[in-house]
Parts: sequence; structure tokens; C-alpha cells
Amino acid sequence: MKGPFTIKDGKKRGAFMLMIIFVMFGAVVLRLIWVQFFRGEEMKARLEQQLVAKEERFTPRGKIMDRNGDELAVSLIAKTLIADPKMMYSERHPERNYRLEAAEKLAPILKISKEELLKDFSEPDRRYLRVARAMDQDVFEKVDAIINNDKDPIPGFYYEEESKRYYTKKRVAAQVLGFVGDEDKGVYGIEAELDSILRGARVHKTMNTDRGGTQIYGDGSEKNDRVDTTKLSTVYLTLDSKIQYALEEAMDDAMARTNARGAAAVIMDPYTGEILGMVSRPTFDPNNYGEYSQESWVNKSISMIYEPGSVFKPLVGCMGLSEGTIGPGTMFNDAGSIRIADRVIQNWDGEGMGYVPFSDAIKWSINTIMVQVGMELGAKRMIDYSKKFGFGTETGIDLPGEESGILYKAEDMWQPDIATMSIGQGIAVTPIQVLRAISAIANGGELLQPYIVKRIVAPNGEIIREGHKKVVRNMITPQIAEQMRNMMEAVVASGGGKRASIKGYRIAGKTGTAQKISASGGYAEGQYIASFVGFVPADKPKYSMIVMLDTPRGKSIYGSQVAAPVFKSTLQQVLVAKGIQPSSNEGLRSLDEANSLGTKKKQAVKIPQINILPNGKIKLPDFKGLDMRNVQELLQKGHLKLKPYGSGEAYNQKPAPGQEVDENTTVEIWFN
Repeated sequence: MKGPFTIKDGKKRGAFMLMIIFVMFGAVVLRLIWVQFFRGEEMKARLEQQLVAKEERFTPRGKIMDRNGDELAVSLIAKTLIADPKMMYSERHPERNYRLEAAEKLAPILKISKEELLKDFSEPDRRYLRVARAMDQDVFEKVDAIINNDKDPIPGFYYEEESKRYYTKKRVAAQVLGFVGDEDKGVYGIEAELDSILRGARVHKTMNTDRGGTQIYGDGSEKNDRVDTTKLSTVYLTLDSKIQYALEEAMDDAMARTNARGAAAVIMDPYTGEILGMVSRPTFDPNNYGEYSQESWVNKSISMIYEPGSVFKPLVGCMGLSEGTIGPGTMFNDAGSIRIADRVIQNWDGEGMGYVPFSDAIKWSINTIMVQVGMELGAKRMIDYSKKFGFGTETGIDLPGEESGILYKAEDMWQPDIATMSIGQGIAVTPIQVLRAISAIANGGELLQPYIVKRIVAPNGEIIREGHKKVVRNMITPQIAEQMRNMMEAVVASGGGKRASIKGYRIAGKTGTAQKISASGGYAEGQYIASFVGFVPADKPKYSMIVMLDTPRGKSIYGSQVAAPVFKSTLQQVLVAKGIQPSSNEGLRSLDEANSLGTKKKQAVKIPQINILPNGKIKLPDFKGLDMRNVQELLQKGHLKLKPYGSGEAYNQKPAPGQEVDENTTVEIWFN
């Protein structure tokens, strides 16, 4: 039997209980310290995951325009479809499987498999799912008709607004513009080059929710990574949409005609370096870039390297003229072939022309004479001049992805290398390098840095960057440039480049055909690069242009046959559209002459009249039988624009005769 409970016993028990309390308190304190200092970030993240929903989106990017303010790339606000799988039920219809219904109905519209959608919709604890980002308007309308059907809506869906990049002219200048990929990041072209300027704001939005994941409306916050989320700078390019359109159409026609593997073409202002048109093939629509091969994204105008062939000969000629080793009238013996060490180099047809002046070597693209000029110059001088002309280094154009090409080292060259280089073989160039070197001949000797960004304008109208003419160096003297211009003009007037001629205009140019280098070494059998480079008018050039066709496949493979016609068809449209008058009226009939000539024909060509109606519209006549000059004069009377195809006499037109059009309407006329 225990004795009575004493004060001593009470003290012991009190001390024991106090010790237990201290131990428990210490454990709680230690636990708090552990959670706060060692697992604080983890617990905070878990809490945010349970009670805070996060969203990230981008505000619209800045616009890209052509030189005249015509929109090329804009950002539009589009609807993004959001799903809340936990809310995909209805107390009124508990038997309905809304997840399955939504997957079945949305799959064909969104082009996502039913199984993939159903898997996403079947995660009941998921509260935020982006189903389709920045939907096109037609897709949005179809989706909305399903989920917000008045009679039978599907719960658990709502929309958010998001920026979507839209390229207004689809494939036009696709490689120049590039496109916008994931995370609003510019890919290729100007979108990549000026991404930091064009990119919109990254908007971080948080929404507080209850423990079930339902948003507590009116609560949350937004944070932007840019100060101004609505007003961004506008980029103006040097491109001219009218010139670009003409170039695009001409290249599409060339690709269809020649079945070439690829192509590139560039039009430049030879006095400023501004790129007015730039095309690469194959091409793509940047609105749907994922549906095309990555090869189509590449801008061949600045990135494809190849042996230039005979378009390099005017530059070798400039080297000889600059060194004084030749003049335009220096006589050479063309025997049809020439032996250099163990190499025999022939003319393209194997024929010789006997004793002819150097100017004929350019006019008729005579290999044997160019080899003689190159051997006289020697390796060091040819390489030094090639570097001076801009080969072997990037041009510095404000586009990403430019290649520098390939040049020999003079000390590594032996005689056959010098000989082949003098006819444009053994070196590798890009189209833009060739064009700017030939443009130096056009402008009197200045080697320019080409550029494609005309200006960047801030929202307040301030110009924060402006492109301008930049002379890299004087390549040749004005006198030598004039001599070579005259020789290149003879190429088109009466030499191997006749197919580039445009009636009434003085054209200077040079054709080129070079075998392609094989990946395994040597040359690829039956594969060629056909090209043409030139400028117009020859005496006071407004435009310089290069056309390069990669592996044309058909009966014609020479630059004179497949590339020169592209030059002609493009610049013929540009000259008329820009109102550049012919240098000579020779071969072009006036309206009076056409009337006079018409009376001598069995079926007289009657010159119609332009009728301006009381409502201000112009009634189109029938232009059939008239030549381009006649048509242009008539259209100018009605303040109308001409877009010509071909040459000769008109045989078709759009809009049709008799239709009423407004001033400044472009009338398409086909000639043959």
C-alpha cells in the first residue's frame, strides 16, 4: 500500500512534466527552424503550387514594313483555348462524358488526335491546360460554336487573348523576314536579327485560388519584363513591295520552266547599297513555317556558296585594266583552247575566234583570253584584287546567316589554279558578293556595304536607327568602271547575253555557267549553276540585279538561256512600273506610228481611247495588238499602272476590256 502523496512527489512530477513540455517545445522550435531555413523554399513552392495558378504570355511584336510603309509582318490579338478538366462536368447531366465529347468534336478542327486530347482532359486535378494557342479566326469560330453552343455547351473551357504573328503577303520575302518560333523568339531573317527590338513583353500573371483550384476572382497580379507593353518600334526595310512582287513572280516562273533545284535573286540600288528585292527558292509561308522543310527557310542569296563561272570575268578584266596589263583594244589570239601546265582549258564551244580585242573576250566570254589575262596578273595580284572586290569575307548585310565564301591563299596556288580562277572556277562566292562587286562597276568604282534595314522608328516618331550608304573602299577608278560598263553593255546588245535585252533600254550584264562541286570532290556530272548579273540603264544605272539558278534540269542549262530571261522579265516590269523612260525610242512605235502602221495591215490596229466617266472611274479599252509603249502612254493618261508580262504585242489583259476601274489601278497586260 502506497503512502500518502507528498509535496516532494508533486515536485518530482511537476519537474517531469515541465521537462516533457520543454522537450516538446524544443522539438517544435527545431521543426520550425528546419522548415523555415532548410525547407522554406520547397514548402513555399508547394503552397504556391496548391493555391496560385501561373500564366505566361507575350504582348504583340513590333511591325515590319517595306520602304513605302506597306505592312509585311504584324501582330494580331488571337484567342487561345484554355481547358479546366476539373470543371468538365455538369450536375444536371452527371451521366455525360464531356471529356470524351470535347475530344471527339475538337480533334478534327484543331488537327490534334482525339486520343491526345482525351488524355489531357482526363487529368481531373489539372486546372489549366493550353489546348490551342492563338487560333486563326476561322478555327476559333468553329471551336466556339462547339463549346459555347446555345443548346448544348461543353463546360470547362474559356479563352485568353494572345499575340499572333501574321505575315500579310504570305510567301513574299519569306527568307528576308524569317518567322517567330516558340517563346516569341525570332527565327531567321529580320525577326531574328532585330529580335530584341521587335519582341513584345513577356507577361507573367498569377491568379490566387482556393484549395480546390478555383480562382479567387479579383485577386492576382501581372508583371511585365518591358516597361511599355503596347507601343513597340516599327522596322522599315529597304525592300520595295512592287519590285519584290515582280521578282517573286519571275523566279516562280523560272523554277517551273527549268525545274531547278533552287534559286536566288537580288535587286539592289547600285549607288546606295539598298536591297530593293531579294528572293530565295525553295520558299515557304512563314505563317505556317512548320509545314515546310528547313532548307526552304534558308536565304540562298547570302548563304549559298558556289563557283561563279563567267560572271567573274568582268572583275578579272578590271584587275587587268587596273594594272595596265591590258586595255579594251589589246589584241589576243583565241585558238579555242590553251594549255597551262598539265591542264587544257577550252572555250565553251571549243571554237577559236583568232585575233580579237580584249573587249570581245567579255562580249563572247572567251576562256582562252581570260586565262592569258590571269596568267599575266599572277596569283598574288588576283587574290589581292579579289579581296579588294569583297570576296572571301562577308558583305556585312544586316541579315543573319551570311557566308564569307572561299578564296585561295596565293602561296598555295600553282599555274592551273590561276588559270581556272581567271574564268571563275576554284573560288566560292555568294550571290550578294557578286552583285555588290558588279554594282561597283555600275556606280563608278565604289564597293558598298549592302543593307536591308532602312530605318527603325520609335512609337513617338523618333528615328532610333537609320540605314545609310557606306562605302567600304574604292574598288576601281571611274575610268576603268566606264570601260567595263561599255564592254558589259556589248554582251547584252550583240553578244552572249541578248536574252536579257529590253527594247529601248541600255542593259549591261554578264552570263555565267559553272559546274557544281561534288560533295565527294571534283565536279558533279551534269550539274550546273546558271547565272546572270547586270544593271540598267547601262550609262546611269538605277538597278543592279543577279539571278542564280541551282541545277536547272532540262534542255537549257546555260546562264544565257535560263537566267538572262529572268533578269529581262523582272526589270521590264520594274522599269515600266517606276516610270523610267527608255534611253532610246528605237524599235518602239509611237501612237501615231502605230496608227499609220495599222492602215497598212489587213486588219488595222486601231488605237483606242481612255474614257474617264462622270463618276471618276476609267473604262478600260481593249489593248490587243498594241506594243508596250502604246499601252503605257494610254494608261498614263488615265493615271493607271502597268504590270507587263513578256514583250511584243498585247494579246490579253486583266481587268478585261470594258471594266470600270479607279485611278492608280494596276492593269496586267500579256505581250508576245
